[in-house]
Amino acid sequence: KAVKLMISETSPIKSVRSFEWQEKKDKTLTYGKIDLKICQELGLPDLCRVRLVWKEWKQIVEATDLWKKTCLKDFKSKITNKKQPGSLKDKNIISISFSSLGSLSPEMCEQTLLSFDDLARDEIRKLLEKDTFLTTDKLEKAEKAYTQALKLAVKNEDLLSESLCIERLGDIYLIKGTPQTLLQAAGLYNYALHNASLDEQAIIKEKLSKVEILLSKACRGEPVDISKIKKQFENNREGLKKFRVEIEKKIQLIRPNPSPEEVRELYSEIAQWIKTFFKHLVDQAQEILGPSPCEYAMIDFGSLAREEMTPYSDLEFGVLIQEDTFGNKDYFRRLTALLHLKVINLGETILPALNIPCLKAIDFFDGITPRGFAFDGAGVEGKGCKTPFGNGKTFELIQTPEKMAQYITREEGGQWWHDKEPHLPMELLTFTHLLGNGELTKAYTEKIQENLDTPYQEGFTLRQYLAKQHLVQEDMETFDPRMGYLETQGMLFQVKNDFYRFPHLAIDRLALLKGVVAADTFNRINQLNKLKVITENATKKLQEWMSTTLFIRLKTYSHYQAQREMMNPLIKPFGFEDPEFMKKQLALDLEAVEKVKKIYQIFIPFYHAMQGFLAGNEENLRLSDLEDNSPQTEGDIALRLFQLDEAKDWYRLTKKAIPNNSQVLNILATIYLNQGKLDKAAKYAQKALAIDNDFYGQIHPTIARDCNNLGMIYKEQGNLELADEYIQKALQIFIKLFGKNHPAVAVYYNNLGHIYQDKGNLQKAANNVKEALRIGIERYGEIHPTVASYYTGLGQICQMQGDLGKAFEHLQKALFIGSKLFGKNHPNLARNYNNLGMIYKEQGNLAEAAKHVKKALAIVLNLFGENYPTVADSYANLGTIYQAQGKLHEATEYIKKALAIGLKLYGEIHSSVANSYNHLGMICKEQGDLQEAVEHIEKAIGISLKLFGENHSTVASYYNNLGQIYHDQGDLRKATEYIRKALAIDIKLFGENHSTVASCYNNLGMIYQEQKCLKKSAKHVKKSLVLTLKLFGENHPDVSAGYNNLGTIYKTQGDLKKAAKYVKKALTIDLKIFCANHSALACDYSNLGTIYYEQGKLERAAECINQALLIDLKLYGENHPETVKDYGNLRHILRGALIVYTFSSNISRMAALDKALDDIRLFLPHFEVAI
Repeated sequence: KAVKLMISETSPIKSVRSFEWQEKKDKTLTYGKIDLKICQELGLPDLCRVRLVWKEWKQIVEATDLWKKTCLKDFKSKITNKKQPGSLKDKNIISISFSSLGSLSPEMCEQTLLSFDDLARDEIRKLLEKDTFLTTDKLEKAEKAYTQALKLAVKNEDLLSESLCIERLGDIYLIKGTPQTLLQAAGLYNYALHNASLDEQAIIKEKLSKVEILLSKACRGEPVDISKIKKQFENNREGLKKFRVEIEKKIQLIRPNPSPEEVRELYSEIAQWIKTFFKHLVDQAQEILGPSPCEYAMIDFGSLAREEMTPYSDLEFGVLIQEDTFGNKDYFRRLTALLHLKVINLGETILPALNIPCLKAIDFFDGITPRGFAFDGAGVEGKGCKTPFGNGKTFELIQTPEKMAQYITREEGGQWWHDKEPHLPMELLTFTHLLGNGELTKAYTEKIQENLDTPYQEGFTLRQYLAKQHLVQEDMETFDPRMGYLETQGMLFQVKNDFYRFPHLAIDRLALLKGVVAADTFNRINQLNKLKVITENATKKLQEWMSTTLFIRLKTYSHYQAQREMMNPLIKPFGFEDPEFMKKQLALDLEAVEKVKKIYQIFIPFYHAMQGFLAGNEENLRLSDLEDNSPQTEGDIALRLFQLDEAKDWYRLTKKAIPNNSQVLNILATIYLNQGKLDKAAKYAQKALAIDNDFYGQIHPTIARDCNNLGMIYKEQGNLELADEYIQKALQIFIKLFGKNHPAVAVYYNNLGHIYQDKGNLQKAANNVKEALRIGIERYGEIHPTVASYYTGLGQICQMQGDLGKAFEHLQKALFIGSKLFGKNHPNLARNYNNLGMIYKEQGNLAEAAKHVKKALAIVLNLFGENYPTVADSYANLGTIYQAQGKLHEATEYIKKALAIGLKLYGEIHSSVANSYNHLGMICKEQGDLQEAVEHIEKAIGISLKLFGENHSTVASYYNNLGQIYHDQGDLRKATEYIRKALAIDIKLFGENHSTVASCYNNLGMIYQEQKCLKKSAKHVKKSLVLTLKLFGENHPDVSAGYNNLGTIYKTQGDLKKAAKYVKKALTIDLKIFCANHSALACDYSNLGTIYYEQGKLERAAECINQALLIDLKLYGENHPETVKDYGNLRHILRGALIVYTFSSNISRMAALDKALDDIRLFLPHFEVAI
């Protein structure tokens, strides 16, 4: 077998194992006898124990200089090092004893200690032990220690340690003793309470009582009756729970399609109960603090004001006071703190809402607390933070009516509040009276209306500006239904954002503009109808939309028993019926899907009518009945629901009715592109571009869209120059029209990146995708489908660059975002699982690789059935993993499945079919069936030549593989011919500086080595190595392969010192980039073991070969050819060692060897296989 020949498959280039050792006859040795009984000492279960015996042998050998005469000269093998890759160095970690029940485990403490550079370990150890750090001078260090331990616990998914760390941080914040830190301590304790045992719950509840005692003291309240506050704690929770059960029963009793009146009645009942419950909590706080020093009113600013609050919604309120004095404000600040504690103790305040510094420092995500009845989140940048505390920086919602209303206009310095706090004025316009003096609420109402009529600028009043211009663009972009976009197909529905937010915000703006004072949405809609802003039919449609959405929202929250928004449109229609999964994600049944369709039939025309209205065309809204049943809209809705066949049918109807509808042609082109039907895709995209060119001219966003779509089709067809040209054109149009930070510009940068990736210019590819990612995150934040796609692309580029750690990190991010947006059963998730699976394969973690690809396969089989391109991809990936595991029969089975799907979908002449033939050829090569391997690769070449012509990278790749097969057949002339063909094509396509060019140089070098042209061989391998170093840097698999191959050449030349140097370099790289059990490491260890053997360093040689054996046993099992080679190589080392020491004139050499081999069988159960 060729020495680490690099085989160019469709997957990244990988290397093959070196030559198996060959025996050579040795001269008879005539030296004194060493008793063969020493072999009995080798009858141990662990081969590594042989080193204990060799230490004695080594002294004798070195004394006689015998090794120079006895070592075999022609051994070729693998290597092994006793130290496993990635093992931790000895850092003199302190031994820690933990006797306290509440202490972290020793393992967790060890990990925590290792993460500190600047704190003394003795001190940290004491801090991590229960009850030893509770003094104020230790708080900062204790907080740091437990924060670090928490970070490690989260990373290790150690829930017990996580809860303990959270509780201990609660203790620290309790000791700090300020009102803010006491509230944060309460939040931490409530978090710990969720997973605590009954005994632990009792302890934590005692701590929560302590918080209330200390907070009442800090707020200068009356002494606390402990038994009373404990009773209130339980009663408040129980009362809220009972109310939710009652509402749940009423939800079940309401018919599936309730009228707007029924929904309003239910929500009105919820609103009244919440107001009563809120007053009850305020009364409890005032029992501690005493009566207020002045007249006041509490008003709600959130969904309660619109009578749309669910039993799980946030509490958003402010305080109106009669007089603006320090004493009055101070009282209500203290009252708010006590009230906040009552709300936190309901157990539904997520930790990020409490602004806890140590948790913010590690980006802690609270996935345990059920988000429900809680204060509006604190300190959220750019948001209103609608509680009396305000945002803690620029504003506070404890004010007189006049000063509260001033937040709508200018601050005292003259700056408009909507410039300083963009969301605040809009959020204070909708409110309702909760409790207290109603006259203060009335005064606030009047002052608000007065301030809204303030002249603003350019002929606008403040009312007109806020209604028609302020944040309009942001809102329209945020709540765009995004219909007709493939990126949103099958995405999870967020009830609030996708169905509810846009209509209530739009109606808020209309009510503000027309002076409608009513706070609840249904009354506002009726008032707008009376003012002739909307038609009678539009009124009915909007009320139907709102009632349907509100009812769905209530059912969704009730399903989760928390404020969670997600509904999954794929679970039931596609057979994902796992009960545990359905607990986590609310499934849309067919009836609910029909409701969603009706919502979008109103949503889409209302969105477009509002666009026109806000742009000054009020007729767009006034004349619209808000009903769109057009085939294109039906197609858009079907696409959003992942009903692809139905969507195509509707789009075809649209195309038939309006042949020149370029938008529909583009959508059809994109669908066909995703299905691999490239000719059809190109036909529709070209037609769309021609139509739009005639209509818009050259510089228009629509032209950019068309050019981008056509460019991506050319990319898939392999026409990279044309693809580059069209995407560049799209990019330049958008930059000229909108600047460099537009979302579409990001898309075009990303697409250009993937073209450069296909061209092999990986640095340029990475730069473009990173720019796309920057724009995407800046525009959308992390959780967005396009951001996920950019992470995926960047991960694939890092994978090609050999940076598997970064690749894994980016792909994990894509998977996380995808699961948030699409749930666990969506083709985007399947794509992520496939990508991660192939990273695990490259890292050598084949079990995880198979697990991830099987996850992907299960998803796409459920969604699409057997005959679909993504299913074929998953089968092919699974086949390559089995191939890497040495399970060639299973590998063949899965590649043949992929081939069958490809033939059924596309016929013989298609790139995926060629790819399957190529994979089959390489498996046959490994099986030794070289003639069949040639036939398969020739089929792949024939198809690719018809598709792409001679000068294409895929054709070059297949020529390279054919060259490897001829090499294995011993036909070095043909091997050289095909590899040179591949090299010529790649140089023509990419120039000299490309990875495939480097691969060809390497493979030619290996053939020259086989032909004994060692200078020529070294020259080509060095040329390959220079290129790979230039392209990828030092830490890359191809660089490692180059060093290894150079080492084998020097070994053949007899320069063992240089040989060892280069193979060690290869090993160093592979240890950095691969997991501990990777075939590349086994290869490195094997080759180094060979060199050590020839140097006479038998102990080191055995160490290396044993390491190779351990890896191969893990990868392939005991009966695989590579494992058999390992056993054979160990046999040679032991035999060589025994030859040195088992010599005597009275006992023949062969008899001694036979006796030794009998003894060796004691600890090599598969020794016969090795022989």
